[in-house]
Amino acid sequence: MRFEAVRALRNVKYLVFLIAVPVGFYLLWGRQSGEQDGIQISALGLVAMAVYAATGGALMAAGGGVADDRAQGWLRQLKVTPLRDAQWLGGRIVLGIMMIIPGVAGVSLAALLAGHVHLPPARWAALIGLLLVGSVPFSLLGLFLGLTLRGKTAQLGLVVVFFALAALGGVIGSGSLPGIWEKARHLTPSYSLLQEGNAVIAGHAPAAADAGVLGVWALVAAGAVLLRWRQNSGT
Repeated sequence: MRFEAVRALRNVKYLVFLIAVPVGFYLLWGRQSGEQDGIQISALGLVAMAVYAATGGALMAAGGGVADDRAQGWLRQLKVTPLRDAQWLGGRIVLGIMMIIPGVAGVSLAALLAGHVHLPPARWAALIGLLLVGSVPFSLLGLFLGLTLRGKTAQLGLVVVFFALAALGGVIGSGSLPGIWEKARHLTPSYSLLQEGNAVIAGHAPAAADAGVLGVWALVAAGAVLLRWRQNSGT
């Protein structure tokens, strides 16, 4: 676990893409004055960029490491160890959750110091807890992509999926989408996590529908990961 965390933190692309970029976006566009639906715009920007960092961190940390291990043949070695499937999956999920912390912390610090976002301690704690739990579906999705795609294709696939979910879910960009795309937005885990975050900073309980979407994505992705793990030892 420590080796995987250090490997990710030494990755310059990870540091730039998942820490510097969301912090930079927040400083450029997120710290606006005024309110929207009774919530500070700067607080809404905090949620959007924290979701960006959390979802991207979970995807890249989980999927990128597995893709590298497949290329090096390390996963084949794991298959002959006493390591259980559930233990391997649990360790990878924990790693994905751990790797969202730097980006979320960076955005939160920028919101506090530059955006003048002042939330009660309980709401800060609830938001961070939500992001940690809500990143699980993205960690699992990253694992599935890492077990399915190879080499540079895996890295590209992770980036494409991340930006597709971020754009469709409203994490980046603004306004409604045309036709069926607006309906599809409500079924994405990125949209659900964003809406739950907005509810938390407003002092409301997250909607059951959004929690359900995240739960379904997590269950489906977990099943797909275990199936792929058993079918393919990383060859």
